[in-house]
Amino acid sequence: MPESLIELADRMFVGPVWPASILVCLMVGYTVLAVIGLIDLGFDPPDLDLDPGLDLDPGLDMDVSVEAGGIDAPEGGDFGIDFLHGLGAGSIRATNFGRVPLVLWGGIFTVAFWSVSYALWHTLESGWFSPPGWFSSTLLAFPNFVIALGITKGVTQPMLRFFVPPPKYGHEKLLGATCEICTAEATGEFGQAKFRTNAAPLLLNVRTDGPHIPKGTEVRIIGFDRDKRIYKVTHLQQETTS
Repeated sequence: MPESLIELADRMFVGPVWPASILVCLMVGYTVLAVIGLIDLGFDPPDLDLDPGLDLDPGLDMDVSVEAGGIDAPEGGDFGIDFLHGLGAGSIRATNFGRVPLVLWGGIFTVAFWSVSYALWHTLESGWFSPPGWFSSTLLAFPNFVIALGITKGVTQPMLRFFVPPPKYGHEKLLGATCEICTAEATGEFGQAKFRTNAAPLLLNVRTDGPHIPKGTEVRIIGFDRDKRIYKVTHLQQETTS
């Protein structure tokens, strides 16, 4: 093997550059297999169900209600699970993962991750953490990962208009439609519901017209408070019997 290739390998597979270099190898292998036709390169955005629905029409005016005493939540631990799930899914979608083709997002992230890892290690970090250990390499790789996510977000953001259809769901169009309660329950003080679309569901802040409605119940949207940005819903069964 030529000495130049050995030197390049030594510079690539060292310290926090290791995980980024492995990712580069995987991405190159995937691309080669796609070029020779063994797998589909895949330029369609992945069909992922990430509930927070961050690609919403600004006219929907949806957010998580926060009051002076903290997050407006019912008693019990189910809300914490729902909230963490929504927060995690929202964080993933904030990087545009799932909103542009996976091969495109992955390629940009891989290049950014490797470039940041290689540049920081060979310009600054190698003088401070030499020889690199597993623990120090892991600690150094984490900020590189975060920086690469930020770069990927910035690069893919202008591409969204080519892959994400414009929003079609204003609050006027939701009145009279049905949705599903997705928190532990919905009450007159708290609740969230999923409105199903052809893409990711929309997450709505809702309040009932009186009774507590459990998770998974289909409800009808009967009103919208523009100031509080909250939808009023009623139980379909109660609506039928009244």
